[in-house]
This record gives sequence, C-alpha cells and structure tokens, in this order.
Amino acid sequence: MAGMKQIHRRGHIFLQQFDFIGVQSLTVITFSAIFIGAVMAFQTYIPLHQFGMESFLGPSVGIALTRELAPVFCGIMVAGRAGAAIAAEIATMRVTEQIDAMEALGTDPHDYIMAPRILAGTLVLPLLCIYFILIGCFAGWAIGTLVLECDGAVYWQQLGWAVDFTDVWQGLAKAVIFGFFVSSLGCFYGYNAGNSAESVGVATNKAVVATILLILFSDYILTAYLPYDPSNLILH
Repeated sequence: MAGMKQIHRRGHIFLQQFDFIGVQSLTVITFSAIFIGAVMAFQTYIPLHQFGMESFLGPSVGIALTRELAPVFCGIMVAGRAGAAIAAEIATMRVTEQIDAMEALGTDPHDYIMAPRILAGTLVLPLLCIYFILIGCFAGWAIGTLVLECDGAVYWQQLGWAVDFTDVWQGLAKAVIFGFFVSSLGCFYGYNAGNSAESVGVATNKAVVATILLILFSDYILTAYLPYDPSNLILH
C-alpha cells in the first residue's frame, strides 16, 4: 500500500473511479434494492401474519436490510460489475505491457493504478449501502401497503423504533470492508495476470469469485464478533 502515500497527487483518477464504481453502479443497486426489499416484505409477512404481528413488518425489513442484506448485496453486485471491470482493465494493461512501460519510466503502478481504485471502492460502498437501505425500505413499504394491505404509518413508526445507530453502524462497517475487498482483489488479480489474452478472462473470473467468497466469509466473522454496542470499541 505504498502507493497510498501519493494518493493526493491522483485526485482526478480517484474521482473517475469514484464515478465508475459508485455512480455508474446506481442502476443495478436500485433494481437490486427494490427486489430485495419487496421479497423481504413478502417473506416476513407470512410468519408475522400467522402470529398476528403484522405491525412488525417494518422492523423486520429494516433490520435485515441495514445489518445484513444491504452491505452483502452491494458488495456482490459491485464485485460483479466494477470489480470484474477493474481486474479486466489492469490485466489488459499487463498484457499490453503498459504496466511495464510505467515501471520503466519511473511511475509506480501502485500509486497510479491501484491506490485510487482501492480508496474509491472503500469509500463509495458505504454510500451505496445507505442508498440500498433507503430504496429497500421504501420497496418493502410499497409491498406492505399496496399488496399486503398493512398500515403504512405503522410500518414507518415501528421501523424507526427498531432500527437504531448500532444497526446502521454494523452495516456501514461491513460495507467499508467489503468495498476494500472488491477494489483490492480486482487490482491484485489484474496486476498479477499473465501475459496472454486468456489471462485477462482468468484474472477477471478469479477476482469475482474470490471477492464474493471473501465477502460471505467475512460477513459471518463480522456478524459473529462485531460488538452490538459501538462504544465498546471506544471504552475498551
């Protein structure tokens, strides 16, 4: 990560990658959030209705999205769209010897290529996660009120009561880590690709598969060991 020392000199590249990884992912994130929020509303309504607890539809959707579904699905969707593109782009630069030319001219590839992408991916995924949560909650509300005939006011009231700072903090902490995985693994596999045209596809495939598996594994670790009270990290 030596390239991070010179990241301030690569602001234009950082902004380009911020746009590519974040802004250009809004379409796929929007549709994913709509469908996930709608499915969550349907699936949680069934057991809640059996016990006469339809008023807890909002908390069920909100907590599931905030703590788990939003960061995980954001990470997976961005890995499939931006992470794969990052790996393919850098692998192509390796095949066409652009990276070798940079090194010959005294330009650090870690500084010029990797650092802006890693920083952009790490910072943008929490923002996409917040957007995913909002869209997913609205989708759950729409299904709950228009299809399942629940009280919309109760949905938002109970959701606001159940979802607190701890839930948001845990979801955003996961999103930061997943964003780092997406961008860093895309850079790693692209940078270490072979010199043949076939290696571009191999690097892209390895980056996506490794990122998704690492997201799922780390999600389990974070879910099991993240403190429920973030003040624990400050006090201890």
